Amino acid sequence: MRHVRRHRAALLSIVCIAAGVALLLLALDARSWRKTVAQDDLRFRALPAHTGLWKPQTSLPGDPASALLGTTDTMAYRRALQLFWYSRIGSNPESRQDLPTLRAEAQQRLQDLTDDGLSRHERSYAANLLGVLVVTTPASAQDKGAVEEILKRAAGYFQQAITIDSGNDDAKMNLEMVLRVTKPGNGRFSKDARAGYGFGRGRGATPVGAGY
Repeated sequence: MRHVRRHRAALLSIVCIAAGVALLLLALDARSWRKTVAQDDLRFRALPAHTGLWKPQTSLPGDPASALLGTTDTMAYRRALQLFWYSRIGSNPESRQDLPTLRAEAQQRLQDLTDDGLSRHERSYAANLLGVLVVTTPASAQDKGAVEEILKRAAGYFQQAITIDSGNDDAKMNLEMVLRVTKPGNGRFSKDARAGYGFGRGRGATPVGAGY
């Protein structure tokens, strides 16, 4: 009996040590997630086309820290913004996609966020970027009907963004620009008239905070 108790005590000690190590690694992995997301958000603001963002080095198999922190929605938000920027520069540095495919994927990701984003800010933000994506759709200046339809769809997204979050000033500015272009008597629908949307120098499409 003493022999059994001695082995049982040793086994319990090993289990406790293993559990302690696992908890320590879990804490370190969670810290790695927070640090990486915060740092890469800054990198994204400075260089949106930067590759390899938001991919922390973790130790535990299966990355349980990711599940514990609930990073799925956080990453979905950031990946959608990144795809939006890739569509703006016309290429995805991480994969070979033609521009129509890239724009379609960005639109779907942003639509998903608009419908199911965790916060009102995210949903409104995504709807505004959907409007930007639509209003910058390539179209012939001679095809007035097509351009009018593009502007109408874009205005709908901007209005939706404002409805979701009345404090979204970017969406308000974009909607004002659409209405200015489409007002009676303007008479000019061109690529240049739609070039001012999207705040392509860092405003209107960058993550805010770590998201946890």
